[in-house]
Amino acid sequence: MESKLQGLQVGRAVAAMTIVYFHSWVAITRFPKDTAYQIPGLTSYGHLAVDLFFAVSGFVICLVVSRDTFNVRSFFIKRVFRLYPLWIVMLTIFAITAWRWRGLQPRENLEFFLYSATLLPTQELPFYNVGWSLQHEMVFYLIAAVLVPFFGLIGLAAFLTASTLAYHSLEMPWYLSNLASHHATFLAGVLAFLMRAPMAKLRFFMPAIVGVTMFCALIVAGLFDWLPVALFFIMVAFANLYPNETTWWRKPAMALGDASYSLYLIHPMVFFTMSAIVSKIPFPLWSQEPIRFVCIAIIICVSLISWRYFEKPMIRFGNRVAERKIANYVKAAAGVPSREA
Repeated sequence: MESKLQGLQVGRAVAAMTIVYFHSWVAITRFPKDTAYQIPGLTSYGHLAVDLFFAVSGFVICLVVSRDTFNVRSFFIKRVFRLYPLWIVMLTIFAITAWRWRGLQPRENLEFFLYSATLLPTQELPFYNVGWSLQHEMVFYLIAAVLVPFFGLIGLAAFLTASTLAYHSLEMPWYLSNLASHHATFLAGVLAFLMRAPMAKLRFFMPAIVGVTMFCALIVAGLFDWLPVALFFIMVAFANLYPNETTWWRKPAMALGDASYSLYLIHPMVFFTMSAIVSKIPFPLWSQEPIRFVCIAIIICVSLISWRYFEKPMIRFGNRVAERKIANYVKAAAGVPSREA
């Protein structure tokens, strides 16, 4: 089980670093257009790595909710402490920076800030743009927690399939259509989990080659709605990846996978800050790529610090709260008074 999770951590690292590079143009946007030496595929389609994040979540949440020890209350307490602390910190930093640096836009008011902090769906992007994907994550957690205890993982897969078909065939309110638009990518991870036993025979390279080849072919053909099919094979590949202790890239990949959430939330602020600096200082044209990669290095360092000294303590605290709540719930069910009573 642990080796499978390590493969998924590599997947998280790949997704996070792809998104970081995709957004790195922000740091050098003040330079003349088309003068940087960018990586073509990542520059044009790096945003699709968010779908890989969703697929990984589909797999991991199936692993969590299918355990015999799964408890809805504990699950949501842990998810809250996993997502909200860093989200609220970065949302606040962005809001203060935007206010002091460029002035707030018409819709960037206190009401919208507070609503965005909840991670409830927004028709447009939330106050801090990258939070849009977290809205999808939270809704998927809710769907999985509600359906799996009653209908199992097959029921979850059936619901995601039905909502995907509805998205492509029915007129729905914006909040349903917006959320259902990414259910197919979560479904890719769910199906990879359900098929993990027979697919384990394929090892890593065969599904990786099939998935990446299919992914690229679908992009070239413009068939973006079918990308979840390719993501299924890519997820199978990561689930079958078993890096051992002697693999040279194992530790850095695991570290980046651990810090992937920090990477995702912190990187826009670093790029925005560098863009402001570049606007004030006349850097030479050749400095574009060094600036880009210095920013990426800063993002990695800050994110690793964030993971170790902020995310991990928050996760541990959330786990302790969840365990305490469950213990009190069990005592209450047994008629034993709890300390909180």
